[in-house]
Amino acid sequence: MKLNNIWGYGQLFGYSGLEGPNRYYDDFILMTTKNLLEFRIEFRSHWIKFHFPIETEIKYLMSDFVVANTSSGLFKMTFVDNDTLVGISPVLPVFEGEKELGLIKSREVDIYSLDNHFLGVKYKLDDNGLYRFIIHNSFAFTEARGCANYYIDHFDIERLIKDRIAYYEKMPECLDKKYEALYYKALSVNKVNVHTAEGKIDSLWTTPDRVPHRHMWMWDSVFHAMAIGTYNIEVAKEILLAMLKQMRENGFMPHMANPTDCSDVTQPCVMSFGVYEMYKLSKDKEYIKQCLPYLDKYLTFDMENRDVNKNGLLEWLTEPEYIECKCGESGLDNSPRFDFDEDMDCIDFSSFFALDTHILSLLYKEVGDIKNSKKWEIISERTATLINNLMWDEKDGVYYDRLFSGELTKVLTPASFLPMFASISSKEQAKKMVKVLTDEKLLWSKCPVASISQQDPRFSNDMWRGGVWANLNYFIIKGLKNYGYNDLANLLRDKTLDMINKWYQKSGCIFEFFDPKDETHPLFCHRKGDPLLEPDYRKHVHSISDYNWSACFAILLIQGLY
Repeated sequence: MKLNNIWGYGQLFGYSGLEGPNRYYDDFILMTTKNLLEFRIEFRSHWIKFHFPIETEIKYLMSDFVVANTSSGLFKMTFVDNDTLVGISPVLPVFEGEKELGLIKSREVDIYSLDNHFLGVKYKLDDNGLYRFIIHNSFAFTEARGCANYYIDHFDIERLIKDRIAYYEKMPECLDKKYEALYYKALSVNKVNVHTAEGKIDSLWTTPDRVPHRHMWMWDSVFHAMAIGTYNIEVAKEILLAMLKQMRENGFMPHMANPTDCSDVTQPCVMSFGVYEMYKLSKDKEYIKQCLPYLDKYLTFDMENRDVNKNGLLEWLTEPEYIECKCGESGLDNSPRFDFDEDMDCIDFSSFFALDTHILSLLYKEVGDIKNSKKWEIISERTATLINNLMWDEKDGVYYDRLFSGELTKVLTPASFLPMFASISSKEQAKKMVKVLTDEKLLWSKCPVASISQQDPRFSNDMWRGGVWANLNYFIIKGLKNYGYNDLANLLRDKTLDMINKWYQKSGCIFEFFDPKDETHPLFCHRKGDPLLEPDYRKHVHSISDYNWSACFAILLIQGLY
């Protein structure tokens, strides 16, 4: 078992909802800085960082514990609960605030204050020359002091670290030893991004990254559940249901939700796909019955509210005035597909809908509801026929978005290949699409698959304007397998994992997206703007580190689940 021992900027460090209650608001979540044994507490309005000034060799750095060898003895740190860090160290930490920190010593506790946060910090020098230490976060001075005084004599660091390691020892064996360290790192990213019930979210739920996104997102939840389901199916089912329950009475499903609020746009319809993946793992028909009313209303909403021209194909709600994110609803925020600022039938939305309605039909069939099964299969088949009749370009050998005028946009992106993922292309069409896919002048970049053709003048490493994404690669891999292109699917699997693993090995992080040319570190790729010389998401969001869905697809690909 190879646990992460790579230090680098941007690794998440926090208390998982799998261990006990944690919080969405004013969360006590940390990130590593570029300096060894320096952590930044990422409060909403400011940061506080602390640093242990000693030469260090990292032994383990996972999402909720760190063990290091120093010149003066072992360093160990982990959480007792959501707000309490405990550990041993040869040296005391040094604290710094984004704004000036207040410091009061009260009853042998150092209390650092900034805005409404109080950190109770206490040390005790043991006979072995190591300091036992407590760092407790609170919203009240007296509580910070009281908890620090209590915990200093009530923790067993050896047992806590042993329990943290045992979590990974219980995981399924890594099936591809080449990526063993990446596998356990990915499991760590999964773990830290789990939240407990809070507000209108009544069960465990997941976030793409507790810094900076923090919220629950729709298709992300599906991807998270797919990976977590391979080792904890009950948690995975909770995660999907948490998202489904955010649906409004009219069937609208928000693309983002938190314990008190949600968005007014939706996201790609892959919820039935996710529920079916859970069913294949659990064979739990009662779970299907629980989810079916949500799935039915949700797909009905899409059908009735995202087909303005009533031609049976679906359109994303776009925001042309929002230059940096014209179509957040698509999940492909700044894709050049939406630079037309015109209404168009969308190949990805229509393909996802064709697949999800087909799967909804299968789910109804599993519980014996033949009437609804037939209804949704008819809708799926009709959508598939329309896609082939109206969105296929025979000359180019791919599908495109279709403007309301009837003109195909000719903007080549991975979305053009989603009909293979939905199994609605013919074998002849698939053969032509594979030829386009593997053209090294188009999407088959050094790190494939680029999110827009390299021939497009807008091609770059900026998110969906060229950047490479694990979710799109996974869909394409599944599509290739659907049509028997197993060798090519395996090649793309290997290239995807090599890309994720390369930058993990350099930085200790799993990133949101990657440079298609494999030249630029993910932290310095463009992301709706120019990168900074020193990465800092508070000043400009970079390719997000310890990104949950990239970790999830790494797990699925490593374990051969594609």
